[in-house]
Amino acid sequence: MSLNTDKTFQFEKEFEILSFQIDPKGRLRWASLADMLQEVAWKHADSRDFGKELFDKGFMWVLSRFHIKVFEMPSWGEYIKIKTAGRGINKLFALREFEVENRQGKIIAKAMSAWLLLDIKSKRPQRPRQVLPYELFDDNPDISLVPDKINLDIELLTSKSFSVNYSDLDMNNHVNNVSYIRWIEDFCFEKEIQFDELLINYLTEAIIGEEIEILFQKNEKETILAGNYNNRKVFSARTNA
Repeated sequence: MSLNTDKTFQFEKEFEILSFQIDPKGRLRWASLADMLQEVAWKHADSRDFGKELFDKGFMWVLSRFHIKVFEMPSWGEYIKIKTAGRGINKLFALREFEVENRQGKIIAKAMSAWLLLDIKSKRPQRPRQVLPYELFDDNPDISLVPDKINLDIELLTSKSFSVNYSDLDMNNHVNNVSYIRWIEDFCFEKEIQFDELLINYLTEAIIGEEIEILFQKNEKETILAGNYNNRKVFSARTNA
């Protein structure tokens, strides 16, 4: 993962790891970590009036790519601090970086994300520079910061299906980004695939009632996954194991 060498961050928030956020081993779930990262992103956006206020004006932020690297997953009862900052605009992508520390100041996770700004009614992409404070998102980022586009030009095996349920939906009435990560986490647990790095590309929205097929291919170095509905790719993902 390529991250910004400038370690200044613009917003931070502390969290306690709660009992309903942990897995059977007592560690934070991937989906719970992703929830926290996105909550910090929203809190930062709200603090500078490009979060809920923007939504009320008819725009919405859609996560397009998410790359998370975990060095040490925290356990129940621990406290973590999540820092975030805008890292520039690349074409239609607004880039956001995250860094997670424990109470001792040790970095235990990093993440980079790429977001699209959409008009809620037309679903057409808008240029982020028209709504973002310039001092947070300049127009000349390091393009190596953009999370990779995953190549799906390989043969994938169909393995499992997940139903899109009401609890998967967000306030825009489509599947929350974290639900895809939860599906990947559940799938990998069943297949005994252990990973500490996850890259996901969100391709098209899924809606309630759809059955999303999980396809995958695993080799010694990585696992490639894709969510498919009626030959439509909904997401693609890559883990490091």
